Amino acid sequence: MPARDDKVKRLLDGDIDEAEIASDPMLSSLAERIFGLSIEPITPVKPSAATGLPELAGADGATPSLMSMVEVVPGSTPLPLPSLSLIPDSQPSSKGGRGKLKLFSFASLVISIANIFGVFGMLFGNMCATDKCVDGMTRINWASIWELDNHLGWSHAFPTMGIPDYIAVVASALLFIIALRR
Repeated sequence: MPARDDKVKRLLDGDIDEAEIASDPMLSSLAERIFGLSIEPITPVKPSAATGLPELAGADGATPSLMSMVEVVPGSTPLPLPSLSLIPDSQPSSKGGRGKLKLFSFASLVISIANIFGVFGMLFGNMCATDKCVDGMTRINWASIWELDNHLGWSHAFPTMGIPDYIAVVASALLFIIALRR
């Protein structure tokens, strides 16, 4: 009979030493499965777990518990924590920026709506100097705003609207809503 079979037979008979079970991983696994015994060899894996070290005491003089998750190394001193500076509060500067954004977005919304109804053509007069200009052109054409001296810079007032007018109203309204939500 091989040596391993002999060990298994002695384990089942109960004639085997615990040290012999602990030295053989297969026997310890069988003992755990059959009898519910957990026999494992205890070997220190860290130098701090070795025997012969002085007894450790906690800060209050008591021995630390075995369930402690902090490993205390004898003879070492804890390092001091670094001093950290406080994070500056950036609220006052950003609040001023929010107020400016609200003012800008509200002004752009008012200007784009006023342009739809021809307010700027009524205030500044039609600055068109070419023969193609018509008296009803009182709305600034946002797509050609740099050409206010000819017929391309002006358009008819409400109810006619162009794509640049829709874009100006929608974009300024969205910007105003975003500014209010912040």
